[in-house]
Amino acid sequence: MTYSQLKAFHALALEKHFHRAAEKLHLTQPAVSIQIRNLEQDSGRSLFRRMGHKVELTQDGLALFEQTRLMFEAEDKAAKLFSGSQNSVTQTIHLGADGPHVALDLILAVKARYPDIHFRVSLANADTTKESLLSLKIDAAVMANVKADSRIISQIISQQNLMALIPSAHPLSKSKSLSLEALASQSLVFREQGSNTQRIVDRAFAQTHLPIQPSLVMGSREGVREAVARGLGIGFVFDREVAEDPRYKGVQITGFEASNADMLLCLKDQQQNPLVRALFKCADGL
Repeated sequence: MTYSQLKAFHALALEKHFHRAAEKLHLTQPAVSIQIRNLEQDSGRSLFRRMGHKVELTQDGLALFEQTRLMFEAEDKAAKLFSGSQNSVTQTIHLGADGPHVALDLILAVKARYPDIHFRVSLANADTTKESLLSLKIDAAVMANVKADSRIISQIISQQNLMALIPSAHPLSKSKSLSLEALASQSLVFREQGSNTQRIVDRAFAQTHLPIQPSLVMGSREGVREAVARGLGIGFVFDREVAEDPRYKGVQITGFEASNADMLLCLKDQQQNPLVRALFKCADGL
């Protein structure tokens, strides 16, 4: 249950009409419908009886409306009490990410400026995270190399290098940098399809025209790191993902400097959300 879902519910409960609720929230009508559907699915309760575009609250809806009424009245009072204060936002952001490192850097920046903002973070691969953003299951996302999409607002917040993660006992671990051609004949550990890292690796090897067959495919970066640490092959990560571990070493891959652009994303319909605005404001300083 997210802040955005509750805000959509409260507006619809007040207006009793999808179109008017959407206007009140400065959202599209489908965006409000998706928020309500996700809220009902998450809660396992039917909150409205639908009559075309008009609605009436069910008993469960009435019970929730009583709580959201108190919640948003309190929010209004707090905003008036601390009007102009940078710490007046006191809600929870549901942030999605395809990796923890840049997302945590952003959270640290937000916490330094708005210590009362709370976070719930959902980690998944790039495809799953983008789908969660488009279906309004999360408020914003930190992802890499997202193609332009008319539905999405994006801002680049950092860039990273693609690295080969090599077992410490492997002769190539002593290298300062390596070419893809030097890696092609090695036992390789890949990520699953849908991973941004794997997408870049696949595209890079395709340009070499060398036949590549991974010896192992793992479903997470943590799995790749552990497989490499146990000597099962050479994996691929970005430089912030090379954890301190004597069992492996990260080596730069020639030609793939700044190959990963980490981005903060939100739906255009969400850009007026004050919590999302706070995220983008703090991302400027990363």
